[in-house]
Amino acid sequence: MQLNLTESKISLTPLLLIAPFFLWGTAMVVMKGVLPNTTPLFVAGMRLVPAGIMVLLAASFLGKPQPQSWRAWLWIGLFAIVDGMMFQGFLAEGLERTTAGLGSVTIDTQPLIVALLSCWLFREAIGKWGWLGLGLGVVGISAIGLP
Repeated sequence: MQLNLTESKISLTPLLLIAPFFLWGTAMVVMKGVLPNTTPLFVAGMRLVPAGIMVLLAASFLGKPQPQSWRAWLWIGLFAIVDGMMFQGFLAEGLERTTAGLGSVTIDTQPLIVALLSCWLFREAIGKWGWLGLGLGVVGISAIGLP
């Protein structure tokens, strides 16, 4: 009996869908291992620059429209500096003072913060189940940080 891979019923789609999350989660372990040999902001930059180049290349390859003016690129650059330095910079700085696991869990509080900011800034409604979920999320993440 011969195995024919073209007729295989095994789909790689589920693996491809979860791969980014798996790879993203391993970044904290790699960053923590590299930090003793370099600075946190260098590590943060090395996360952002290749990713930014890949996004620009993918957008170009897919024929997506690119910013046409220097003003548009200036705003994109300003956002990248502020967001990149604050998000990735603070992340790498904090990773020097905590474990990779706790750093990874802490960074995953972002959806909770976004939900609260959306409620506060844009008056988006959060139902009773949403508030319960947010509360459980905060309690759970806080418990992980306890010694």
